Amino acid sequence: MRNFLCFLCSMMYFFSYGQDTSEFMGAIKLNDTSFISYSVHFTEKEGVIDGYSITDLGGPHETKSMISGFFNDKENRISFREQGIVYTKSEVSSDDFCFVNFKGSLKKLNGKGEIKGDFKGLYSDGQECISGEILMADMQKIQKKAKKLDKKIDRNIFVKKEVKEKINVVKLVDSLKTTFISKDETLNFFSKDKKITIVLYDAGQEDGDKINLKIDSKVVLRNYVVTKHKKKIEIVLDKPETVLELEALNIGKVSPNTVFLEIEDSSNNYKALTNLKIREKASIVLLKR
Repeated sequence: MRNFLCFLCSMMYFFSYGQDTSEFMGAIKLNDTSFISYSVHFTEKEGVIDGYSITDLGGPHETKSMISGFFNDKENRISFREQGIVYTKSEVSSDDFCFVNFKGSLKKLNGKGEIKGDFKGLYSDGQECISGEILMADMQKIQKKAKKLDKKIDRNIFVKKEVKEKINVVKLVDSLKTTFISKDETLNFFSKDKKITIVLYDAGQEDGDKINLKIDSKVVLRNYVVTKHKKKIEIVLDKPETVLELEALNIGKVSPNTVFLEIEDSSNNYKALTNLKIREKASIVLLKR
């Protein structure tokens, strides 16, 4: 499924032309011809851009990094660099993350936008780690193309009904915007704050999902039934890392056990969705910068 989503992002680039938006999605093409899904979200003011990127959307190494750079409206040129990690599913080491440094083309933000060009990956010490090409299209156009693909599939008489019911390109594209935390996965979240807030709730149909929540091995929620009511827990970051462990105790009326989880600090409001079966666990490590 992850490979299909990555392929979908790549193909959407080749068939799309963006609109006025600050959200682009596509893929990183490495020099060994492999692809990694990639998106950028940014605001632009007087030629300066600020925002974030997400690498390996929905994958086991999904990583969100802050980006900053410049946009030249007259020359249709854009450049940005990743400079700090907000969260990652990869193992954490202060020296082994490869940050994208990109220079390429972008048509006017109020016109048909597509981003393409070469990038160089650099470690935090400036040494080069990998290089390749970035290809991205306007997200709004991708969504329109996805709707058209769904209509074509639905009208195709050669596609079986049961197959049509399983395929929904729009939902696949939308799912890339959600971070899923699955069995045995660990999400590492970085914060400069002394305190952060964890918020738990059921954003869909209340179906009786029960969980245990531990903070540094201490149970803070036992047999907790998740509802639409937002349960807020304040956590003091008084050490380098704080470990949250969420365990699914059952499967409600709708499988699997899903809980929306938000992490709020002064700079970020991060949202994730757990995807667990009975007795499966997932972890979040809060890392103090």
